[in-house]
Amino acid sequence: MKDKRSTRPSLLTWAIVVAGLSITACSNTKMNPFASGEDQVNENIKNLMGLQPGMTKGQVFELAGVANYIEGETWGSVWFYKYRPGSDEGTLADRNVEKNYMPVVFDSSDRLIGYGYEFYKNTMEQLGSGPY
Repeated sequence: MKDKRSTRPSLLTWAIVVAGLSITACSNTKMNPFASGEDQVNENIKNLMGLQPGMTKGQVFELAGVANYIEGETWGSVWFYKYRPGSDEGTLADRNVEKNYMPVVFDSSDRLIGYGYEFYKNTMEQLGSGPY
């Protein structure tokens, strides 16, 4: 007769599996685009260094991942990536929060036309603001 306890995973085995999965999930900020803190900021800075005008949204996504905020305009869209440590509380209309995010600006054909706060500000002044 076979002992049933020998074929069942022990509590220790389950604890090791759960701990291993938890460590893997916490250590990979690329897999968690909404992770906060300095690791996310450093990863975003590294990724945003590769931006080039003319890139498609798909290419930017491959390079930098999911944006922290997205804004739709009548002339295109803007993706915001956190690139400075600081508070996440508030809205993008709050200048303190706004300065912590790098705007990546796309035209209506979903091509990257520029990035950075000054480019974003100038684009908004020239083309106006208005959601789809």
